[in-house]
Amino acid sequence: MSVALARLSSQLLVEGRSPVEVVSHFGAMQGQDFPGVITSIALRTQRRSRQDVIDAFNSGALVRTWPQRGTLHVVGSDRVRDVLAVARKRTFPGTVKRREALGIDEQVLEQARTIARDVVGDGITRKELAAAWESAGLVNQPGQVYHLIFHLSIEGLLGWGPMRGKEQLLVLLDRWVAPSAERPYEDTIADIVTRYVTSHAPTTRKDAAWWANIPVTAVDRALEGSRFVLKDGYWRKPDESLASSRSIQVLPGFDEMILGYSDRSASVADEHAVAICPGGNGVFKPTIMSAGRVIGTWQKTGLQTTYFAEPTTALDKRVQKALRKLPLSGGS
Repeated sequence: MSVALARLSSQLLVEGRSPVEVVSHFGAMQGQDFPGVITSIALRTQRRSRQDVIDAFNSGALVRTWPQRGTLHVVGSDRVRDVLAVARKRTFPGTVKRREALGIDEQVLEQARTIARDVVGDGITRKELAAAWESAGLVNQPGQVYHLIFHLSIEGLLGWGPMRGKEQLLVLLDRWVAPSAERPYEDTIADIVTRYVTSHAPTTRKDAAWWANIPVTAVDRALEGSRFVLKDGYWRKPDESLASSRSIQVLPGFDEMILGYSDRSASVADEHAVAICPGGNGVFKPTIMSAGRVIGTWQKTGLQTTYFAEPTTALDKRVQKALRKLPLSGGS
């Protein structure tokens, strides 16, 4: 069976759900590009409505934080405390030197916490919080504001919640998200792996370990006795289904269909990898996919397309139609 076509199905690119159900299916979705992840979620919903996704943030059902790899992701509020417990164990040890380089010690962190509790209220912009810290003399060099927000978010004090105009606000997590009992650590690891394989299959143990920033041995424990099937080197769902070989997708730059795997060869030919991530700098271009394989890139301005090979007229028409249907802006 085609790995790429099966992944399209697992990734909900041929089936629509609600925004909260989409994020729950994945467990977490790459979210450093906030407008892009709104599009990624909306693409997988029945109504393909950006406003529905924004409403889920405004209601507190979805939040954005740093659950893994030191990278912003969207997660369901019902799971956010559990995944942050894993982040504290897996991410914090690797940030000590960066904190020291920025002059952020425990005294600075405690002052930052106190000020945040005082000023965040029902929500505050990054600029407003930065101004409060600056006026207290806590920040005076580039990188400090970002790292303080990053650190306090993984601690579970802050999170990115509702919108004010075009800006997402920082909130006090315990004020914004209903209290919940923290589940056992190993149960959370198993849940993370299960959701990852469910939403990314066919996939490998190495991909799962990389994506979740956990040891391969932890992935193996989670998969042992699971419902998933190991076949041809990939963990697969027993009820695996394929998308149509005629399927066309146009995706934002940081979509899970590309970013959700450390080995992207099933969807991206080696010779085209540099075209979707020029310079290997971690900034990915929006992509055009045919049958689960990347065949080109596109730009939001003018919806311009760049193909790796000259497309047929019929193929280009289908791509243009998909671009026109993209939920790129506004509330719908």
